[in-house]
Amino acid sequence: MILHGSTPPAQHTIGHKARGLFRLQAAGMRVPEFLVLPAETFDTLLLAAPDAAQQRQLLQAFQLPAADQQAIRQVLAGWGFPAQPVVVRSSVADEDGAGASFAGLMDSFLNLTSEAAVWAAVGQCAASAYSERALAYRRQKQLPLAARPAVIIQRQLAAEVSGVVFSTFPEYPQEMAMHAVWGFGEGLVGGQLQPDEFYLDKLTGTLRHTQLAAKETQFQCAAGADGLRQTAVPAGQQHAACLTDAQLAALYAAATQLEQQFGQPQDLEFVVEAGQPWLVQARPITQPIPEVVVYDNSNIQESYCGVTTPLTFSFAQRAYATVYRQTMHVLGLPPARIQAHESTVTQLLGLVKGRIYYNINNWYRGLQLLPSFRQNKADMERMMGLEEPVDFVVSQRKTLGATLRLLPGLGLNLLRLLRAFGQLKKRVPAFHAHFRAHYQRFYALPLATLSGTELRQQKDLLDAQLLQNWTTPIINDFFVMTTNGRVNRGLQRAGIAQPDEFLSRYLSGDQQVASTQPTRRLQALARAAWPQVELRELVLAAPPNLHAQMARLAPDFHQAVEEFIGQYGDRTVGELKLETATMRVEPAVFYQYLRNFLLAPPAPEAEANSPLQQQARQELASKMAGRSRWFRWRLQRGLNQLQQAIRYREALRLERTRLFGMYRALYRAMGTQLTERGQLASPEDVFWLTEPELLAALADSTAPLLPLVAERRREFRQYAQEDVPARVTVPARPAAAPPLPAGAIAGTGCYPGVAEGEVIVITDPGGDLNVSGKIVCALRTDPGWAALFPMCRGVIIEKGSSLSHSVILLRELGIPTIINVPHVTQRLRTGQHVRLNGETGRIEVVA
Repeated sequence: MILHGSTPPAQHTIGHKARGLFRLQAAGMRVPEFLVLPAETFDTLLLAAPDAAQQRQLLQAFQLPAADQQAIRQVLAGWGFPAQPVVVRSSVADEDGAGASFAGLMDSFLNLTSEAAVWAAVGQCAASAYSERALAYRRQKQLPLAARPAVIIQRQLAAEVSGVVFSTFPEYPQEMAMHAVWGFGEGLVGGQLQPDEFYLDKLTGTLRHTQLAAKETQFQCAAGADGLRQTAVPAGQQHAACLTDAQLAALYAAATQLEQQFGQPQDLEFVVEAGQPWLVQARPITQPIPEVVVYDNSNIQESYCGVTTPLTFSFAQRAYATVYRQTMHVLGLPPARIQAHESTVTQLLGLVKGRIYYNINNWYRGLQLLPSFRQNKADMERMMGLEEPVDFVVSQRKTLGATLRLLPGLGLNLLRLLRAFGQLKKRVPAFHAHFRAHYQRFYALPLATLSGTELRQQKDLLDAQLLQNWTTPIINDFFVMTTNGRVNRGLQRAGIAQPDEFLSRYLSGDQQVASTQPTRRLQALARAAWPQVELRELVLAAPPNLHAQMARLAPDFHQAVEEFIGQYGDRTVGELKLETATMRVEPAVFYQYLRNFLLAPPAPEAEANSPLQQQARQELASKMAGRSRWFRWRLQRGLNQLQQAIRYREALRLERTRLFGMYRALYRAMGTQLTERGQLASPEDVFWLTEPELLAALADSTAPLLPLVAERRREFRQYAQEDVPARVTVPARPAAAPPLPAGAIAGTGCYPGVAEGEVIVITDPGGDLNVSGKIVCALRTDPGWAALFPMCRGVIIEKGSSLSHSVILLRELGIPTIINVPHVTQRLRTGQHVRLNGETGRIEVVA
């Protein structure tokens, strides 16, 4: 029987390709008319054959029943056949699936203009499901060898242009890729022709970049015969783009719709007839699409400026994860849901070229646990200082039923949070008291005399008593974030165009903010030191033993310095980097700060209210004139709450600084122990280890650390020489290839990975095909190479398209691949030893 119409019958096996055509029709796409011979058409014949070879032979000789021929004859007549040619294509049951594309492995027959050609093509097409290359692919993918072919007969379009769309480009998922050639697309998908390449922004459809090929030949219908032939492209078209802006826009809209509707990225084939794009195939992209991860250092560089060390990063990553878990507990999330977000929680930070960045994706995912994602997203971006928001992590739309089911839990979480906000006035002083007790206990410890086990126990105690009890700062940070957002919106409604700038003035000069206290105390010490000429000159001279000399010269001042360091000794530039030598570690750092205040007479103590603050208050009063009493009260109340919350936040951040100082002291003590054992050259080398490596080394006195430390030093020294932008996207947008040195060999990387080995240059498919363990170098490849690909280490192709069928297969197999390498089959010789980088496209001759 034959199947055609708008709905595929559920009781028949028609394969993913045919089902894709029905889905395209249902989605409202322009699809050429088609009919399907289901797999059941061939089942009886296949059951009669004992093996694949005989099944192939029987299918090649297959004759359609007379009833099916008559039914097909009637449908074709409605299409205008034989004046209107048709195409016969395969649709094997597991072809074009999510995990196996079979790209180009089965035969297609084009430009058929006689019934005899159609009947013969049906059998040949079905038989290609049992070809050697198709069977080799099945073995490699561990699929059953018993294929069930269905066959599609479709009205052929008069192809002006043909091409392929990847709705998400695997090499850079923020773009959509379109490759196209003049005429029929067999030359593109088969790898014979160089296509024009178009790359569009996924979100907007804006054309980002184009690479036009010199299109000298095309595939067109053979005059007076079935099939296609290569013809010359008219001179005026050879260097012209073969897709117009309108056609690109139409294909972008269709691909975007289908990716959303089908729920995954799509590999679409299209044909342009009479200026209009038609879709002739839709299948899932089988290559895994890497997640686009955005790293942004925004305001985190205030805490972790420049290149840091492995110990600092590993500790910061653990600290952020620990605190974020507590956040989810505060929100009342059940343990199972918290565990489900573990991969998000442990990857809130990233290390890029030795620098600490926010993993923005995971911060947004965390916000999805809260109601009102969009508003919280905007508030968080403002708090984090994100100059360029990320738009591909969005609130997930839910059905009405799902929303109603979530409402009680979200409402309860919100009530918990609001209740916690209301308790901050009591919680903050209690937190400080708890912290102070452990702070005093810790600095009474004789760290230098503790064993490795005892130092580990002290670390675990800090973890349990302080780091894992950080809920009060978390709640206050939430309160600052939400209140800041609410106040910003209120100020905008009041007519203040730049609320962030206004708030910086309005909140300036607040002497109750804890972050200003060390500076004020330092200024007070400078004012006390200024009249004491000998003391001042000693500070300005800065001898190596300045602190000891100060104890002899001015004991009272020395005692004041000791008290300052005891209270604020961890507050130093780069204070959250564990490798930083703080005032507590090196008192000389304190005197460097003090010296700056003694280069000129110290300024008198500042007044409580700054001129900027007074100006901002006057501006607000003028904007509020004429506003309702309710509006004025709410906005002023929000400003007061924000000011108090910021005071709390700065005081709690000082406690965070002190907590990092305690861990710093512990890790330095551990480094001293490892140095005494001979595992490290100096205590400071401890910072080149990660936290897990350090703890493991404490437990194993035989662990070799010196080579690791030396390698890390070299690696991070190189990072310090490199310039890294504030925002890094992975995978990165493909950059324009830099000029190559003379003799360099390079092309377009299609699948990342480094492969090294012996080259085999293949220019004649009938020659030596011993590719096992070698790097294949070929002028072109087509799907017929599928049986060879799994055995080779890498593939270099002189000409081709990254969307061709053979490259699709190579991506599926995970084989490093480079295409479009000029004259590579002449520049490389069989037997040479080369190293290829499938990401950069570079090829190096090793021997």
